[in-house]
Amino acid sequence: MPSKNLRYPLVRLSEDTQSTLFLIREELKSRKLFHALHKVDFDDCYFLPHLDSLILKELGLDDLSDDEFAIYSEILERRGKKIEADNDAVMKQTLRAYYELVEAKKKMKAERRP
Repeated sequence: MPSKNLRYPLVRLSEDTQSTLFLIREELKSRKLFHALHKVDFDDCYFLPHLDSLILKELGLDDLSDDEFAIYSEILERRGKKIEADNDAVMKQTLRAYYELVEAKKKMKAERRP
């Protein structure tokens, strides 16, 4: 997601960060859609994309324990439920999710140290 595609880029982001934000954004939109489908009893769809492993790899978190993955999943679930059909609202939640994931990564790394 090159910065030229953003409406009003305030800062230049690295290509890696832009890619990570793009993946998080698409995962949040997907979760929002499938959460709505779940409400109308449309469960267990084969077409549900799972971008989790790509996002975790981009963030350097591809070796998570089950408890750590639960933290990641909770962040994306919570942020996915808050998005609305508006680009600015989606980006707001995307950036918040990214920030929370970066902070969680720092905390997880600190807890792993002997």
